[in-house]
Amino acid sequence: MLASPMLTAVKINAAKPAEKAYKLADSGGLFLLVQPSGAKLWRYKFRLGGVEGLDALGSYPEVTLAQARQAHGESRRLVSQGINPVADRKQRKQALFQANLARDKGSFAAIAAEWSAATEKGLRPATLKQRERELRNDLLPKFKARQISDISRVEITKLLKVVEERAPEVARNLRNYLWSIFEYAIDSGLITANPVPTVRVLKKRDQTKHPALSPDQIGEFLRKLDDRALMNDQTRIAMLLVMLTTCRKTEIIGGKWEEIDLDAGVWEIPDGRMKNKLPHWVPLSRQATSLLRELRKLTPANQALLFPNRRDPRRSMANRSLNAVMERLGYGGEGTPHGMRAAFSTHFNEEFAGGDEKAKAGKEAVEYCLSHMPMGMTRAAYNRYAYKKERRAIMQEWADTLDMLRKQE
Repeated sequence: MLASPMLTAVKINAAKPAEKAYKLADSGGLFLLVQPSGAKLWRYKFRLGGVEGLDALGSYPEVTLAQARQAHGESRRLVSQGINPVADRKQRKQALFQANLARDKGSFAAIAAEWSAATEKGLRPATLKQRERELRNDLLPKFKARQISDISRVEITKLLKVVEERAPEVARNLRNYLWSIFEYAIDSGLITANPVPTVRVLKKRDQTKHPALSPDQIGEFLRKLDDRALMNDQTRIAMLLVMLTTCRKTEIIGGKWEEIDLDAGVWEIPDGRMKNKLPHWVPLSRQATSLLRELRKLTPANQALLFPNRRDPRRSMANRSLNAVMERLGYGGEGTPHGMRAAFSTHFNEEFAGGDEKAKAGKEAVEYCLSHMPMGMTRAAYNRYAYKKERRAIMQEWADTLDMLRKQE
């Protein structure tokens, strides 16, 4: 005949708290721990590999005597197989958590949206728009509804190779986005390894510099720009300002009227719109000032942007508009808006070719005109007005040089 269980519901209910915790034993290492607070906790004491362990099986009356014995039996079975029941329970809970997490937020679209929101701070609006466009065009159509844990390295590599054939730089951007998205998924507990291939799967970046027009081509290009029948006035002025100010294309088309003092002949571009994150002081030549006054008459008084987008005036002119101008006028592949900066640099570095102090100062002033800082970043941040007199003279000389090239047939 089997011995009667040591514990009964009557005995458990009758147990009163004492000054110190005490145990009521059942069988096989199962006991009820009665706390001074009155709490009654089920515990299973076991040994595994000579090491003592304690398994928490819940509290009474939430877990009844029968339920405690059932849980105890399952834990004893694990111990007999050499498995720690405490560790096993943690693993099963973690697996359940992972399954629920994957079901609720494990799709690529969901994790990409979270990553995008978490990393957008500090990025320029143009950078954000580019990132959103590339995600929308190339990644979401392929992976949107997929569980992020199911996406393999092979299919990521295949996608990147396809995009690379069309747009190598976009493929590089996509690889960087994917790497960051999967790292975010790792931090979120969705996956444990990053399947994104190394950058070696893509061809090396073409280091060819932005093509620049020769002086003769610049003159010809300016004469074509003067034909107002070929493009609208705003686009023509934007292209001319790129040439006259030597600013980057994005700095011009993203310009705001509040940055410009026409009476003083100065354009101060804030750090948030600059590639190097440093504010840029731009002295305006007579020609640049005249163009901006012409543009002011074409722009509504309440319009903040110099070159608003025709479809949405709250946004700037499309990023490729000026490249399209050069292509339309027959200079695609021969020159780019950015190449105008190279033409400016070449012209003045030849002028300041000597090794004396005057030539050295001239070269430094040219670098400031291009918003290249020939010194430590910290010092540059406090010295953006350096060489003001020289820079103003250089920019006026450059504007006059462009006028001269325009007149040469």
